Amino acid sequence: MFLLFYSNVVRFKLIFVLLLSVFVLKLSDVHAQNSEKFGETAEPEYRFGFNLLETANGALFHLALVKTDIEGRKEVKQITFDDFLYQASGKVESVANTKSVNYFVKYGITKPVETLRMLWKLRFKEMPQGGSNEEGWAHYASDAFFVLSNEQREVLRKYGMKRMTDFIVGDNAFKLLRNMEDATWVEQYKSGNAPGPN
Repeated sequence: MFLLFYSNVVRFKLIFVLLLSVFVLKLSDVHAQNSEKFGETAEPEYRFGFNLLETANGALFHLALVKTDIEGRKEVKQITFDDFLYQASGKVESVANTKSVNYFVKYGITKPVETLRMLWKLRFKEMPQGGSNEEGWAHYASDAFFVLSNEQREVLRKYGMKRMTDFIVGDNAFKLLRNMEDATWVEQYKSGNAPGPN
């Protein structure tokens, strides 16, 4: 009787150890698939971005570092114009640019300072505070002041801006900046049929 009991305990322990081993192996497999490969670094959690809303201090757009979680919620850290330039060019340390890449060079943006300053033109016909005779590229919907035409909103939607509060981030942000330097793209944007990121 004792031997039977003892053999059942041993069998139970063996089965338990085997099941535990299988579980640990599966868990380590999943961990290995999700972990970084040796010598590689993960993509940064934060990405550079901007939207076209005025800021509290009078700027006509927001520049930010944007992190998106699995459920699509965004954490936004607003940064200054100079911070955006220095961090995106890899000249200073940034959580969105851990490898010190010059994103302006990478995406072929030849005049980053001037191009960033032109972001207001995507949303306005003329600079709201005055002080400049430059014309913007916007066409307003006939029924609402400062609301872009449906066609221009559709162009910006291709870059990820479904609502004016949305940030255009990462690759799309730099591709839009590059396209803003292209006179043909600007004319297409004015007419509302510009292509999206390419």
